[in-house]
Amino acid sequence: MRLLALGDTHIPDRADEIPIEVLKFIREFTPNALLFTGDATEYGTLFLLEKLVPTYAVRGNMDNVDSPKQQSLEFDGKKLLLIHGHQFGRGNYDSLIKYANRYDIVVCGHTHRQEHFEERGVLVVNPGSVTGASGKVATGEKTFTTIIIKGQVEVEEYVVKEDGIQRKGSKGTDST
Repeated sequence: MRLLALGDTHIPDRADEIPIEVLKFIREFTPNALLFTGDATEYGTLFLLEKLVPTYAVRGNMDNVDSPKQQSLEFDGKKLLLIHGHQFGRGNYDSLIKYANRYDIVVCGHTHRQEHFEERGVLVVNPGSVTGASGKVATGEKTFTTIIIKGQVEVEEYVVKEDGIQRKGSKGTDST
């Protein structure tokens, strides 16, 4: 199962568009599903992504879209919670993990900071902001994450640079 996680686009209020390199990556990676962590802020972004790949989206704190607050999903026997995360405060992973203790994987956003880690048996994946939205403008790092499930779970982080997309690192885990 090939999943791609991205979010916090903040289009059009903080950024103009998803980087073309990311759209090309999506076409080439051919994920089974895209997990959108919220803060699209308008429907156009979600419509574009849905044309490329089946998209599961949640509503962020800045959204004007009618998406669910969270989604419980299952991929290849792994229970996954998709949630923006603002409900627990910025970066309050402890409360989020307590809430999500029956899930194998939590995919969240809100912090605009890409990271992934495992704690108390829950793999937490935050893809950051694919447009680099930071504050009131898009000046931060443009990031997204892939999740490959084939028995174990493999997470790979990517960043958009001036010379293209670069893989930041990967981590496989047997416990999720």
